[in-house]
Amino acid sequence: MLENPSDFKQWKEEKISARLLREMRKDEFLVTKNISVAREHELEDTEIIYGEREASEADRIDFSFESTWQQKEYITYFGEAKNLSANSWHKEGGSAVKAWNQREYYLKTGIQGLLIGKYQRLEGFLIGYIVNGSAKQNSENLNKHIEKRRANDGINLLEIQEPTYNYDYFYFSKNIVDQKQIDILHIFLEFDNS
Repeated sequence: MLENPSDFKQWKEEKISARLLREMRKDEFLVTKNISVAREHELEDTEIIYGEREASEADRIDFSFESTWQQKEYITYFGEAKNLSANSWHKEGGSAVKAWNQREYYLKTGIQGLLIGKYQRLEGFLIGYIVNGSAKQNSENLNKHIEKRRANDGINLLEIQEPTYNYDYFYFSKNIVDQKQIDILHIFLEFDNS
């Protein structure tokens, strides 16, 4: 994606996800491992399945990865994406992007979503689309944000992990919910080419 001169910094999260999906479907690792990727996966719960709620009311998660990774078991893994900015800035059209709001959204609908929210029953990870600043700046700012709002909610700081597949921006957070540790993988993709 970065080899193409698109100005991803100006794009909304959903537009970046659509392009990322196209690129992931061509990825040699995913193709050889027979892993299919889909976008906007609907999470239909029992209320929807038994007609108590409309299917159009289903929560959605940004990506699903499906394959027969282990023997004959069909496995689904999910990814939730959020835009992140190190600093507040203005898009070319003049609209303001507030870095604090993006961090709060990442925390509440991303991390908390996987721990105690609408994604808690899923095996999943978070994807941070870095549209302003670097992965390092954004991870540091997220950690400061988490520290400031320590609310005894079990959310812990992001820790850098060893590079995987020649990519440096993998983080883990070791979170505690109901006295149980839940690890979340955070993959930061840098799209700020300024």
